[in-house]
Order: sequence, then structure tokens, then C-alpha cells
Amino acid sequence: MENKIEPLISIRPTISFETISFSDGQTLNFDSDEIIVFVGPNNAGKSAALRELNNFVSKSQPQLVVKDAVLRKTGTSVDLQAYLEKNSQKAGEVTNFSYAGMGYNIHHSHVTFFDQPADRHPVATFFSAHLATESRIGGSNPAGAIALYRDPPSHPIHLMMMDSLMADKISRLFRRAFRKDLLVLRAGGSQFPLYVGERPIPDPGSDELGKGFIDRLLAACTPLQSQGDGMRSFTTVMLHVLLAANHSIQFLDEPEAFLHPPQARLLGEYIASERESDTQLFIATHSTDILDGLLAAGGSKVRIIRIQRDGDVNRIKELSKERTASIANDTLTRYSGVFKGIFYERVFITESDSDCMFYSSVLNTRSVVGDEQPDVLFIHASGKHRMAKLAITLRSLDVPVSVIADFDILNEEPAFKDLVESLGGSWDDIEQHWRVVKNGVEAIRPPLNAEQVKTMLLEQIEPVSGIGEFPKATERDVKRIFRSVSPWDSVKQAGKSALSTGPVSIHYSHLEDKCSKFGLWIVPVGELEGFCKTMQASHGPAFVEKILEERDLEADPELRSAREFMLKIWTTTNN
Repeated sequence: MENKIEPLISIRPTISFETISFSDGQTLNFDSDEIIVFVGPNNAGKSAALRELNNFVSKSQPQLVVKDAVLRKTGTSVDLQAYLEKNSQKAGEVTNFSYAGMGYNIHHSHVTFFDQPADRHPVATFFSAHLATESRIGGSNPAGAIALYRDPPSHPIHLMMMDSLMADKISRLFRRAFRKDLLVLRAGGSQFPLYVGERPIPDPGSDELGKGFIDRLLAACTPLQSQGDGMRSFTTVMLHVLLAANHSIQFLDEPEAFLHPPQARLLGEYIASERESDTQLFIATHSTDILDGLLAAGGSKVRIIRIQRDGDVNRIKELSKERTASIANDTLTRYSGVFKGIFYERVFITESDSDCMFYSSVLNTRSVVGDEQPDVLFIHASGKHRMAKLAITLRSLDVPVSVIADFDILNEEPAFKDLVESLGGSWDDIEQHWRVVKNGVEAIRPPLNAEQVKTMLLEQIEPVSGIGEFPKATERDVKRIFRSVSPWDSVKQAGKSALSTGPVSIHYSHLEDKCSKFGLWIVPVGELEGFCKTMQASHGPAFVEKILEERDLEADPELRSAREFMLKIWTTTNN
């Protein structure tokens, strides 16, 4: 016979945060069913914020990160008592008893504390739960034996035993993550442990307490307690988030602990999609995989708040709901690594993956940063046209951003203007210098038109015939034609040294200086290959691979200009 917990009979009173005021003076408003994700560098105050908010549910008093808050309540102590009467177990004597349930034990005389404006500690555990990192491994250990349906459940495993539909759901979710079932050994004696493996089929007319089922379970499955930390941590989070039906606020610290990226992303999905719909959930995380899962399943309910410590002040910056939704719907942005940047002190954006590898390698040399270990992340935008979008996303979360762009970023006004403004620069202050430089480059030789390019191509390919391999020499000549279509192609290979002297060079110097002040760095030699011209036969990833394998980044004389470029960037950004 199928067991299932009876539906809750009376309205559940709730507590949630309406506003929270942080140590930097900012106050944010929250809805009662949102997922609020705290992100930021190490020691910024993310975990502390969770602890303090959990404490605030008990007592309204200022703390270090959270200076004040306004709680939103539904119901009164009368409603709470009516709910407990119908949905809790009573323990004790007729005139001296407590209401007990999952995570709480409230003496009947303390129910009125729900109405108190400042001190609610006797009833707080009914409304909120804090799952800390240090309790993650043991949180799915065997549950102690109780008289089911008579004694109050004290462990999520008890709820699985009382609700077979929920137990099946949890096993189904677990199987998606680990390709195995998650089962309760109901005949555990003094304990009810979880087992991992293939679910046995009960004998005809029997159930999960039948000897045949138990024998096959013990033979084919292994105790969860003997599994790896990742599997146990995943289970603990899933049990506590999905089965704590009475909590209207939950605090979850580093759900990604001990998990591989695929399981972390899946857990983020489960947290967002399977939690109680009328629960306010606060999460502190260092994981972009958790974030990606939350965004994929949580949609408009996810709020991302970056915390950064500045002395004794915790600075707060929230990613707007509109931008969060935009990222959730933009696969390229989500998978660009942009969210990794919120856990670093600074992010460098480049055009390509090979740019990231080269510039980060040079930056990390002793000749540039000395003994310091830079807390920076390099990410690429897969082209110049997406750099502005990534910069806006990171800066909206108060992440310091620098961009390293090839010289031909100056070719296209929309892309360059967007990049300038995305970094906080003024286009009005830049435009005059940019226009003089652009006109100066194109005065060297106007771009070839379509007819000119066609004529040049025909001259090269007309002599080619037959079914043999296309001539390599002709292939090189064709590529050379395309590289010569625009004067910017040749300038990109030379950088600022290709500019004419006089006004053009002067305006470029002003442009370069102003751009550096808001974190836009234009490669002075045109592109990264210009730092080592003796390897011109290589390009992109192949070029960087040869540099890293064959050259000494610390001392190679030909790479001196690369070291000086990165030293200038690092010195400027650190001042």
C-alpha cells in the first residue's frame, strides 16, 4: 500500500525578508519567493551574510554585513498554533507539551513569540534553516529510528519514508545525476540508511519490507555513507531543499562543495526548479556551474548580488533582473566564462582564446608582477563585437574590467563606441581623436571596392585548371588579396608605427592615453603576433603555442615589448 503524507491542512504562516540593509548603506527589496545568490571574491562576506540573516530571523539586531532588515510575515501566532495543531506531533504532557516537526521543537507557551517584533528565537527554526558547508557530508547519514506517523520526523529520510511519491522523485533526480537509484533501507533496525544502486523489484504480493526485496537490495546496492563526498553532499542539499516543507526561508552555503561541474550545474537546476515555490532561498556560491543551473531553471526568480569587502565595509552590487534574464537567454554569454569573473578582483577581456593565453602568461611573469599572485581572470569574447556586452555585465556587478583589443578595433565606429561607453568612457571625449586616426589610416590608401577585388581575384585564379590540387602559391596570393582589401589589414599587422607622423600620431597618443584611464588597452603592435615577428608563419593558437614552448617569457629580448605592455597595464590598474 502506497504511503503519502497527507496534504497540509491549514495555512502555513511564513517569514521572509522584505528589505535588507547592508554595511555599505544600501538597502535592497525582496519578494518572498526569490532565489538570492551572493557571489564575490574570497572573504568578501558571502557566508557571513547567510549566517547573519539566519540570526536575524531569530532576533532583529544589527550585525557586521547585515545592518538591518525588515521581515515580512503572513499569519499570526493564532494561525501558527492552528497550523502546528494539525501538522505537528505533540510531545510531553497535556499541559506541558511541545510541537515537533522537521527541524523544529516549539513549546506551546512559546508560540506567541511569532508576534514579537524583535525576538522570535523560540519559533525561528520552524521558519528558517541554514545548511552550512561543514554539515554537508554528514547531512545524509542514516536517520535514527522513529515510530513513523507517531513520532515527529527529525531527518529528511523520515519524510522520504512517509511519502513514497517524494522518495521516488528524489531517486529519479538522483539517477539523472549519478545513473543510480537512491533508496531508503526501511528495515534498517535502529537506523534508516540510504543505499545507492539499482532498485530491486519486490516479490509479487510483497513490498519493500519483504525479505526478498531486502536481500536483493543489500546484495546489489551500497550504503550512501560509504560513497564519495560529492555524492553525499549532493544528496544532503537535495534532501534538505526539497523536503523542508515548513521552512519559508532557507540558507544554503556553497552547494557546489565536493561536486564535479556537471553535478553542480544539475544541482543548481534542481534547487531552482524543485524547491517549494513559496520559499525564499539565499545561496552563497563560488561556482559558475551552480549559477548556470539556477539561471537555466530559475528564470526571473534569480537575483545575483556581488559582495566585495572594502576594509570593514561590504560593498553590494546587484545584477539587474533584466540583465540576468538576458544572460539566461544568451547561450554564448553564459558559456563565455563571464560569470567566473564575479569571483575575481579584476577581469581582462580579450578577443580570442589565444589572446587570453598569451597575455595572461606574460602578465604572470616575475618581471611584470614580481612575487605577487594576481587575482585576475582572462576571458575572451569570441570577437571584438561582443567585448562590450561582457564588459557591461561584469561592471554592472562592480567587477573591475580591462579590455585588450587589437588595433583594428578603431576601424568600426559602432563597435569602438560601444566598447568605450561600456567601460565608462565618454564618446564625446574620444570621438575627435578617433576620427583623425581613422581618416589618417584610410588616407594612406582607400579601401578597395568590390569590382577591384573581383578583378584581382580573377587574375589569380583564371590560369588555374584541371582536377589536381589547387596551387599553394595561388592560394597564398588569393589570401594576400583579401588581406589588402582594407588599409586596416596592414595597419593591424604594424600597429601604431604605421601611423603617419604629425596630427595623426598626436591624436592617437591622446586617444591611447584617455582609453587607458578607463581600462581600454589597444595593442601597440597591432595584434599579439606583432610582439614576435620572427614567428610570422604562425598565427593565433599555433603562434601562442610556439611562443610558450620555444621562448623564455621572462627574458626573451624579442618579447620585451610584450612585457612592457603588460607591465604598463598592471601598474596602471593597481594604482
